[in-house]
Amino acid sequence: MAGAAAISLAPLPALAWGHTGHVEISELAIATLPTELPQFLRSSASDTEVGQLGPEPDISKTAGTIHDAERDAGHFIDVDDAGLVNGVSPLAPLAATREAFDTAQRAGGSTQYAAGYLPYNIVDGWQQLRKDFAYFRADKVGLATATSDADRGFFQVQLELRRKLILRDIGVWSHYVGDGSQPLHVSVHYNGWGKYPNPQNFTQAHIHAQFEGAFVKQFTSIDDIFFAIKPYHDCGCPIEQRVAQYMQATAGQVVPLYTLAKADPAPFTTPVKAEVRFVTQRLAAGAAELRDEIVDAWRSSATWTVGYPLISVADIESGKVHLTQSSYAGD
Repeated sequence: MAGAAAISLAPLPALAWGHTGHVEISELAIATLPTELPQFLRSSASDTEVGQLGPEPDISKTAGTIHDAERDAGHFIDVDDAGLVNGVSPLAPLAATREAFDTAQRAGGSTQYAAGYLPYNIVDGWQQLRKDFAYFRADKVGLATATSDADRGFFQVQLELRRKLILRDIGVWSHYVGDGSQPLHVSVHYNGWGKYPNPQNFTQAHIHAQFEGAFVKQFTSIDDIFFAIKPYHDCGCPIEQRVAQYMQATAGQVVPLYTLAKADPAPFTTPVKAEVRFVTQRLAAGAAELRDEIVDAWRSSATWTVGYPLISVADIESGKVHLTQSSYAGD
């Protein structure tokens, strides 16, 4: 409760999974990290900074044609009622690379840009964070065991830089993990049911923006989201499989969302209890997944590599390898 109360005092921008939702997901993920994570990351300053970076990929939209054409499709993936991405390829297992995914989509008459490639943005960001954490671990040891002023100064600079990069990389990446808990970002029915079989007569109204923006800002509580966050879940699987499972779970909430909308003449415009509860649970799911993936990246970093030629972090932390500046910058 103390963590949630502290977060609720932080200023939230006036703009509304939407802006407010992304800030809350990102802040709550950091605020609920376990103590095994580095202390600098678990501070109130860090959860505020990561929270304010959460909306950044939306803020950067309209930067220019090339920028937007490449990045906009990274916020969603269009899964249909058969579990296929844009009617072409299965969501799970994920194709090994975005290139392989795009090749499959093009073979079926679509593209990664039409279908969306959100899962790949999430996996990409996780792998970068694992590398960040690996360097953080190595830099800490390098600083503690340095035997010269030159090495000591080098590792001090590297450690401070890595802390900044970790906050920045988590903050921006957190946006995509957050998008992954929003059912309308994981469905062909992204803004009304659309031109698909509709035996339940679900709404064709454009409910996307209202659902994820103004409704979140006006009617959800960050304390309620905090209490709805589930404990850490270890899937015991590679990140690619974890992300696919996350997307599938969110896609499973599309029909419940449209069922709520069907029961309300003006869906997601007033604080209907069932709608507030549903949105709260979706925001909490995003925060929980983000927290869990951060934990997984930290744990995985202990067996990753740094430097060139590559050096095992485990060997560095065990003392088997002594780091020097040339371990990183020997060219």
